[in-house]
Amino acid sequence: MKPKFDPVSRRQFLVGAGGVALSLPLLPSLLPREAEAQTVAAASAERYFAHMTTWHGVLQAQFYGTLLDLPATATTTHAGVGVRSAPLPTAVTNGRVVLSEILNASSANLTPRMLSMMNVINGIDIPAGPGHNRGGPLGGDAANPSIDQVLAGSAKFYPNGALQPAIVRNLVSLSKTSSGIVQTQETADSNVKLFDRLFKTTTTPDTGAPAQPVLVDSVREHAALVKSDPRCSADCRTRLDEYLTMLSEVQGKVQQGANSNFPRPTVDTRAVENTAGFYGEPQNHAKCEQLWNDIVVAAFTAGITRVYVCGPTSYTFGPEPEHAWHNNYAHNIEAEASKRAGFSAAVQLQFESAQLDLARKMDAVRTADGSTLLDKGFVFSGHELGSGGSPGNHHNRCIPIVSFGSAGGFFKTGLSLDYRDMNSFLWSISPTSPRWFSGLTNNQLMGMVLRAMGLSPADYGGGTYGYPNVKGSNSYTDAIWAAGAENLPWLKA
Repeated sequence: MKPKFDPVSRRQFLVGAGGVALSLPLLPSLLPREAEAQTVAAASAERYFAHMTTWHGVLQAQFYGTLLDLPATATTTHAGVGVRSAPLPTAVTNGRVVLSEILNASSANLTPRMLSMMNVINGIDIPAGPGHNRGGPLGGDAANPSIDQVLAGSAKFYPNGALQPAIVRNLVSLSKTSSGIVQTQETADSNVKLFDRLFKTTTTPDTGAPAQPVLVDSVREHAALVKSDPRCSADCRTRLDEYLTMLSEVQGKVQQGANSNFPRPTVDTRAVENTAGFYGEPQNHAKCEQLWNDIVVAAFTAGITRVYVCGPTSYTFGPEPEHAWHNNYAHNIEAEASKRAGFSAAVQLQFESAQLDLARKMDAVRTADGSTLLDKGFVFSGHELGSGGSPGNHHNRCIPIVSFGSAGGFFKTGLSLDYRDMNSFLWSISPTSPRWFSGLTNNQLMGMVLRAMGLSPADYGGGTYGYPNVKGSNSYTDAIWAAGAENLPWLKA
């Protein structure tokens, strides 16, 4: 027996009792013959987009560390700015890959494979007014939606059937409505609710009520029939088994919890966040973030969505809650060595346990054409504020950016890319403060990301200045704005 096939969305499903339907990763050997070639080609062209935003800004030395002194292996002049690139270092010291105070991780996590898929980008500015923002690192502003919503609403990105909303966490995404630009509503405020919404199940049992069946159990009979079909190849059987196992593990984690030492009625991350002491336990922030990642990867694998964005969260990854963390640490990283160390440790934990964790989990999922979700994806992060001077001044220059994935070979990876204009801002806040630097525009990067996802400039306003297609701050030269439609040096494969 074959899976149910929807010719509009080109998706396959397992069906269980009571009409339960479970979306599947593509199983090419079981496609209708007349749809096989076209469906496989369409699946190979699919791209996956994920972005995480970090609170506030950092110092250049904190984030980029040894990369600031890395000898350039290539230089050029772009838009009148002398820019540089070099391969990322790969040395392992005491079991860790260390690029900076923040960009370091266990060599078991930041493997040679992950390093080869990684880029670190310096010298990208948000060319708008300085200050805290929601959506700036994703190209959103008062007149334009953030790029996650551009993708979610694009028939180019979702060419086969209904558009699929992005998974949105926290205040980071901007949508365009008839009344103007508004903050996009969160998809769900907990991992349990996200799982329920995406997979149409109930994971939180009511007291005294019979336990809900695990979603995978509801379709296991159909799965067995699918695997026994003579047309089901060994590769498709393996992919189906791996997917069902992953989904069982995800649902099991949702039901069992992130940390048995954390007393709570359920594993709902919202309940965990509300537990006394949570904000003093950074490792529990990391475990909760990984629970979210599990569900995102399951949704990507099933084809339920291909866009995920996560804004600055109540998880500070540090020893204090959100507002105290902002005032006591983020504003004191230049003045107090202990605050700098604490802030670096927190952002490092977020890098390794959230962004790198998501990239590794995506790289573990093989798709029908033999590539992984990460091969087809672009998982990147950006800070809310910059690193080009003192972050306490809330500026948006030199936003720290890290990425994993090549978006199906669109991006060249394994690079340190430095687009700073080393002749900009010949002053600093004080004689002992870091120098200020400016760079190229985030508009140029956002336009490039949209093209990597399969869109053309006509799909995002023409793209003369990148995305948004707006010539903003006068502190950037005409040459920099004129380069907005071009690819950034060395980043295009």
